[in-house]
Amino acid sequence: MGRMDGRAAVVTGAAGGIGWATTKRYVEEGAKVVAADRDTERGEALVDDVGPDVTFLECDVSDPEQVRAAVDRCVADHGRIDVLFNNAATSTGGYVADLDLDGWDDSIRVMLSAPLYGMQAALPHMVERRSGSIINTSSVYGQVASAANAPYCAAKAGLINLTRVTAIEYGRLGIRCNAVCPGVVETPMFESVLGIGLTTRDEIAAMHAIGRTIQPSEIADLVLFLGSDESTAITGQAITIDGGLLCEVNLTGVPPLS
Repeated sequence: MGRMDGRAAVVTGAAGGIGWATTKRYVEEGAKVVAADRDTERGEALVDDVGPDVTFLECDVSDPEQVRAAVDRCVADHGRIDVLFNNAATSTGGYVADLDLDGWDDSIRVMLSAPLYGMQAALPHMVERRSGSIINTSSVYGQVASAANAPYCAAKAGLINLTRVTAIEYGRLGIRCNAVCPGVVETPMFESVLGIGLTTRDEIAAMHAIGRTIQPSEIADLVLFLGSDESTAITGQAITIDGGLLCEVNLTGVPPLS
C-alpha cells in the first residue's frame, strides 16, 4: 500500500518546482490531487507528466473564491480533502522606503492571505471528518531576513504564526497544521534570483553545510511525511529544510572539512 492510499489533496502553486515534485510524490503514494496554479501551460504539462490521478485547475490564489473552488473540486471529485498544501508563492523586492505597494499587497495576498483562504475552505470538511493535515510553505526567510526582501520575509514570517494558531485551534479536532521552511531550492524562482547577477550558484552552494542546494524532490519528501500517518504527533511546527544553510555563523574564518 502507498502512504497516501485513499486520500485526496489540494496543492497550490502546483506548476512550480516544489508543487510539481510534491504532486508527483503524492500520486506515486496513492493520492488523488487537485493541482491548482495560474500557469495553465505548465499545469497541463504537469498532468501529462504525472497522469490521470491529477486534476489541474487554473487558480489565482489571491482570489478567495478561486481557492475555494479548488477545495470544492477536490471534495466533489473525491468526497474528501485530507491534505491542503498551501504552496503558491511570488517574489518582489526593494528597500523598505522604496517598496512598490502593489507588489507588497500582492506578496501578502499570495503568501499569507491565500493560505488563510485555503484553510477557511478546507477546515469545515476536515472538521466534519475530524481528520486532516494542512501544510504551508514558509521559508528560511520566515526565520531570518535579508535586505531588499521585506515583502517575502514578512509574508513567510506571518505564515509561520498563522500555522501555529491553526494548530492550536484545531488540534483537538484531529487536524494538524505545519509549515515547511525550505532554503535554497532549485526552482524557477531561484533561477530568477541568480538572474540578478549579484551572486553565483557555486557561491550559494558553498554557504550550505551539505555543500549544495536542495532539490524540489527533497522538499516533496518532507511534505509527503507531513501529509501521511507517519507524522500524526507533529503539529504547529516550522520545519527547516535548508541543507544546513542557517546553522553556521563563521566568525573565526575556520573552513569546514571537505
